[in-house]
Amino acid sequence: MDNIQANLYTKDILNKVIGEKWIAENSTGVFIIKDCILIQSFTGKNYTYRVVNYVTGDQKYLFYKRHVMNKNEYESVIEKIKTLSFYDMKQASDGTEMIDHILRDIFPKYGFVVREEQVELSKHIYENMKERNISLSDIAVGLGKTHAYLIAAIVHSIFERKGCFYKQMPIVITTSSIELQRSIIKEYIPEISKMLIENGIISSPITCVLRKGKENYVCENRLNDYFQSLDSKRKPSSEYKGIQKLIQSRNIDLADAEDISGYDKRKINVKSCQCMKCSKFKTCAFQQFMKQARKSTYHFQICNHNYYLADLLKRKDGRRSLLPDYQAVIIDEAHKLMDAANQMYGTNINEHEINHFMKKISPTHSKKKSQKELKNLTSEVMALNQMFFDALTEQIPGNAFSDDTEKYPTAITLRMMKLLRKMVFTIHEISKKMSYTERQFLIDLKTVLDGLKVFLLDKSIYWMENPKAKGQRMLSSIPKNISDELGQDLWTAKKSMILTSGTLAVDDDFSYIKHQLGMKSVVDFKVKELTKSSPYKYEENCLIYIPNRMPFPNTDNEEYIQAISREISNLIDASNGHALVLFTSYKPLRLVFQQVKEMQVNRQLIAMNRGRNTAIDEFKNSQNAVLFATGSMWEGVNIPGDVLSHLIIVKLPFPIPDPISDYEKSLYQDMNEYLKSVLIPQMLIKLRQGVGRLIRSETDTGVISILDVRASDNGRYHQDVLDALPKCRRAESIDDIRGFLIEKKDEAFFD
Repeated sequence: MDNIQANLYTKDILNKVIGEKWIAENSTGVFIIKDCILIQSFTGKNYTYRVVNYVTGDQKYLFYKRHVMNKNEYESVIEKIKTLSFYDMKQASDGTEMIDHILRDIFPKYGFVVREEQVELSKHIYENMKERNISLSDIAVGLGKTHAYLIAAIVHSIFERKGCFYKQMPIVITTSSIELQRSIIKEYIPEISKMLIENGIISSPITCVLRKGKENYVCENRLNDYFQSLDSKRKPSSEYKGIQKLIQSRNIDLADAEDISGYDKRKINVKSCQCMKCSKFKTCAFQQFMKQARKSTYHFQICNHNYYLADLLKRKDGRRSLLPDYQAVIIDEAHKLMDAANQMYGTNINEHEINHFMKKISPTHSKKKSQKELKNLTSEVMALNQMFFDALTEQIPGNAFSDDTEKYPTAITLRMMKLLRKMVFTIHEISKKMSYTERQFLIDLKTVLDGLKVFLLDKSIYWMENPKAKGQRMLSSIPKNISDELGQDLWTAKKSMILTSGTLAVDDDFSYIKHQLGMKSVVDFKVKELTKSSPYKYEENCLIYIPNRMPFPNTDNEEYIQAISREISNLIDASNGHALVLFTSYKPLRLVFQQVKEMQVNRQLIAMNRGRNTAIDEFKNSQNAVLFATGSMWEGVNIPGDVLSHLIIVKLPFPIPDPISDYEKSLYQDMNEYLKSVLIPQMLIKLRQGVGRLIRSETDTGVISILDVRASDNGRYHQDVLDALPKCRRAESIDDIRGFLIEKKDEAFFD
């Protein structure tokens, strides 16, 4: 985005001006600056130099030389070029004018459609970056928000450079999905960069770097040691060759490594506790990458929400930051920021990790008195660890165990407090007994201690995970005041914060997300809000069906399961498959799938199970299959075209109760207030995410069926649901669905 320095990557621009026949084919490009290229030609005796505006075709001869011009002369030539009347002809006077020029004049040359909502969104983001405000925008699918915020950020950087107090700093873009991060880096930014260079807006390519946690990168030492330990006859051939290829390529990003298992990746990834002692620290490819990545010369630093929050927490604690100082933050998929905060601000103590760590510390030989003492202490911690987790498991109510429960409520009794204190005391004693060679474990030991101490304080909401998996049990917690903590960390810096998502507001109201993210301390005039509805023609291309005579949702009621199964089978027939049936949990999914399978013996039915990653691809590659799914299928999955033409939502996606929601509920005196302030907004946001799976392009057509009686005409949440969804025609019967699809689809759809 630097528009003053010369760009030496002239190949594409040179081809363009030669193709326009503005210069001779044997000419050479020296550099480009704004919308001009300096052309060098050899006459046989001398080298001649002329400037061509590669947007307008204007040109002027400058001078000749007997020898090729060297780089030391570039600066004086640039000053001459900047005095020419046709230099920088398309430069806008301000940022909003430039956004207009880019989105209305340049983008259409490359096949993009001008969308007024996209232009308005980009200007909104630009203005809030300029004023260092906080922007909250709820932008429907198909409006082009990624292009909008990237253009706004680029334009902001261009005009920031003109200020007298300008300091080179990147803009951070954080998202919740690696797919979006990769698209921004490999598709959006190179594409925009090429368009803006070709039209003289910028002179050099836009640069960006993807930032990930250390566990995503290769440690060369660990890789080589691990490879040496392998037996090529016992290791699967493809995995063995995959590790060989990784050594030869010297690639450090594990995401690009092929044929390497998750187990192998854990054996060869970077462990920061080992880095400082490593003899190859200064020459290590990972350390060199990190040194380069921390530079402020990149225009964009791109990461996920967890990495961004980890950087905030390091700055808060006075530790070295992960990211360089930045001028603004764009938080895309901002509705997932709170999930990341629950992980980053939370604390976990893992039964297996404590035992594994104690075994590493425990001396292999115990001839000396100090070694015997250390061995006894580590054994004591492991015994206390098992007793503690056994006691925690016993505190879980018997009716809490369920296939769909991930967070199990438990209580820390006085006995468990004693066990915890004893573990903390014993680990302190271990740290005193460690020899010099064992002190490499002190950082990890401190982490374990800090985790245990959290549970001695009454400041957290806590729960168990994997309580039945002995050895893998985990006790987790988050601060009770997590929204306040997050709010203090997010909003105290005087930087522009751009939060955007397709589901950030409820009926154009941002109250819920503002409460979640601790924004009560932010003055109102600093927060700017914007909502934009979908450009897709829902009233023309989408039908909504909500039957009035379904039983109340109750997974334990056999009659309910039978009624839902019959209705789903009839709906599948109406759309000849092509359907995604969305559940809120696995239990009803399994029960309904089994019954529908008996009714639809000749149809391809696919059930998503825990850990099964092939179901979505199998559905995408089918012609008219039906996918029964939950979990990740509610958001972030893109299935355009006719494969998915019928979205069947079995139950309104209210959150499954857990210790976090139980604590939130305790803060409200009135259940109706809690329902209105928390539960309904959560449900509607997830419902909108689910509905967003259906219409993914201007040409998509389909049906949304919602089988929860609470959304029906006389249901409690009927109006809330209709207000949250796009405005569509209503179907009164399954026959209406069949008629709509016959009207919208070709004959092959029903084959």
